[in-house]
Amino acid sequence: MKNLALFLISLTVSALVAEVGLRFAGFNARELAADRFFTDGEETTWSVPDSQLGWVNKAGVSISIEHGGAPMTFWDQGRRATRENLESPGDGAAVMFVGGSNAQSYGVTDQESFPYLLGQRNPALWIENFGNGGYSSAQALLMAKRAAGEFYDAIVPQLIVLTFADSHVVRNVSDQSWVYSISDSQGRYVSPPHFRLEGNQLVFWPFRTIGPWPLETSSVLITTLHNVWMQSVLFDSADESVPVTKRVLARFAKFAETIGSDLLVVILEDRTNVSGQVFEGASFPVLDCSGYERSDPKGYLLGGNGHPNAKLHAHFADCIGTWMSSYFESRNSQGGL
Repeated sequence: MKNLALFLISLTVSALVAEVGLRFAGFNARELAADRFFTDGEETTWSVPDSQLGWVNKAGVSISIEHGGAPMTFWDQGRRATRENLESPGDGAAVMFVGGSNAQSYGVTDQESFPYLLGQRNPALWIENFGNGGYSSAQALLMAKRAAGEFYDAIVPQLIVLTFADSHVVRNVSDQSWVYSISDSQGRYVSPPHFRLEGNQLVFWPFRTIGPWPLETSSVLITTLHNVWMQSVLFDSADESVPVTKRVLARFAKFAETIGSDLLVVILEDRTNVSGQVFEGASFPVLDCSGYERSDPKGYLLGGNGHPNAKLHAHFADCIGTWMSSYFESRNSQGGL
């Protein structure tokens, strides 16, 4: 008992010394700060929680926090508005867009977004935009599967357009760099649904939240220990990001084939030039519409460093529209429509 008491006293003193030392070095205890995008009841809140996907677009109008404060209209089932009303434009071929915030068209008005522009230029097509801010390729796959099963009834999307940004690579494995950047309405860290490699197998990890450890919000030491655990063990997954992403995209292509859809992957952002590794040997068409986010960010990004502005969305519409025109002309000539 005496030895146990001495051990506990030594442990307590050591912890107190470490706590004081960390505070003196400028470290802080964890603060539970809700993500501005997920704060309940704010006009800038564009999402609602979803137990499987993590979150989906909230039906209604949300105001962008980026330059210009654009109003953004969202419909049910996580869709961004692609036309003036909810009615489908007719019996034309269905095109489903999925992806992250660039597909969602965060920061620009409905009429400025590239899916809306494509719908205006191709009134015979039935375009729906299931892009959701913050999504990875893995979440986009889950959304596409949900939409195929719950939204599309008698018709199968002729074409699924998956947008890609280089940031999706670490999101697909829920690396700590991504986990630390998002939190729910209670300030807890969020790990969206993602994939990891276990041996040579791709393993799915469901959505989860990471609350603070006991006393973490008041102790720098416990905060540091939790951070070390997350960074070095639980979410140290960046090294797997490219091989996992390649396999996720292969699964996406297989899913599209299974339901009878064609898949196009469009690169909208690639600031780190990782797309060459990701799409090497891809079995599906890849269209690169990126470039201006690297060469002229002040001219093509909101505020010079945010999401694509209206000018860049117009470029996306031109780039994708040219490919789609060729695609549908080929399908028509083959009697595929």
